[in-house]
Amino acid sequence: MMENKILLENANVIDVYEGESRKGYDVYIEGDMIKEVCPHGQLSFGEDTERVNCTEKTIMPGLIDCHVHLCMDSFCPDPGVIAARSDAALTIDAINHMDALLKNGITYVRGMGDPRNIDIDLARAKKADQIAGPDILPCGKLICMTGGHGWQLGVEVDSPDEMRKAVRQLLKDGAGHLKMMATGGVMTKGVKTTSTQLTYEELRAGIEEAEHAGVRTATHAQGNAGIKNAVRAGIHSVEHGFYLDEEVIGWMLEKGTFYVPTLVAVYEILKQKDSLPAYLVEKAQTAKDAHRASFQLALKSGVKIALGTDAGTPFNEFGSARDEFLYMIEAGMSPVQAVKSATCVAAQLIGVEDSHGSVEPGKAADLLILQKCIYDEPSVIKEPFTVYKGGKRYV
Repeated sequence: MMENKILLENANVIDVYEGESRKGYDVYIEGDMIKEVCPHGQLSFGEDTERVNCTEKTIMPGLIDCHVHLCMDSFCPDPGVIAARSDAALTIDAINHMDALLKNGITYVRGMGDPRNIDIDLARAKKADQIAGPDILPCGKLICMTGGHGWQLGVEVDSPDEMRKAVRQLLKDGAGHLKMMATGGVMTKGVKTTSTQLTYEELRAGIEEAEHAGVRTATHAQGNAGIKNAVRAGIHSVEHGFYLDEEVIGWMLEKGTFYVPTLVAVYEILKQKDSLPAYLVEKAQTAKDAHRASFQLALKSGVKIALGTDAGTPFNEFGSARDEFLYMIEAGMSPVQAVKSATCVAAQLIGVEDSHGSVEPGKAADLLILQKCIYDEPSVIKEPFTVYKGGKRYV
């Protein structure tokens, strides 16, 4: 089969590293890769090249969402109901969610816990080009204590040895990274968000096993004590981080720990509070101000912040990365910082910075074509755009 050749002409191309928009540039794609990026008119190309006029439009990398639950249902607040569904039903839902993600400009995702390792099989199918959608870094089942937050989607462990066994099994199953639950959370009834769950010793055992295999780790961590356990243990990224403080921020800076705030998850619960169980709304309301303050503290301190949404949680639909992008700006990020968070920083977090996260030769042709410059008008992310995934026009 002949490789597609596409010339995106005379666009404003976002340089995510310098925070600039390069005006009047061409992007040349061969197959699924970016071949050249240079000023308009400098490239030579054959008659078999498809030319796309992008004058006045802006080209940026596809968005990366570092926290999604592909098999969850944003209109079902009970993880137990989701976990009880058949493998076929969960897979069908997940494939539909992958379609929604790509249509919303998300070209790479990090799976953060689904029942029965379905995201691992989906990642394999996507890599083999058997299904459409974003690329996936899967974790399979999450790891929690017995009865801990997310137990319906996870493997329950109660000692360092049990943690080691769980990690080894998930790695055998094909997990691309591991997720561990250091604290309680909003969606589990009867569990406080501030409660410490997996211990330091359990977390360290799991992280050590992952490190032996060269695999990264993430933690659901909302309460301060649990966040500190995970960071001290060597976790690669902290998810949510409702109750950060100066001490743990210092540790994160020292260790290079990433932060994935998922602001949109709390906001969507509170926007739909009349449609959700009272316990769930109460926990989100209690954490809202501290969550925002923690994000601002991390931002001010220079912690590496990557975009993630927790898509699949209540009313948090697949594609909410566009909302998260704007929420982060509203909370204090500059548009340049927000673009980095959603592209090159996110790519660094999930270990694909050599192939994704920027518009430059040798990178995957995962691109968004926007109507205006996102640095000047961040809200353009909510307007219609064109998505290229692997050099193919998707939307």
